[in-house]
Amino acid sequence: MASDELKKSWAVTLRHLAASRFYLQEYFSSIDAESCWVNAQEFLHHNELGLALEELQELGDLCSAPREFWLELLLAAENMSLVDKTTFIRQKL
Repeated sequence: MASDELKKSWAVTLRHLAASRFYLQEYFSSIDAESCWVNAQEFLHHNELGLALEELQELGDLCSAPREFWLELLLAAENMSLVDKTTFIRQKL
């Protein structure tokens, strides 16, 4: 069973990942982008936060996401202590 501290950390990460969507256009311009979004939602639903982050990174590239989108992903990656992801995302800023 996950500790309370871990559950709080998951909640913070989940909020950042979910918030990233608000910085993208309302409708996706490609089937690939829509697929990334659907996959990310599925991963978020199952608390697979690292996989959701990967899908959202791909979505951001497909949609030419704005800086605010990448900042949310950066905060999520930092909260998960994913150094390789934070390095990649910082390059997008």
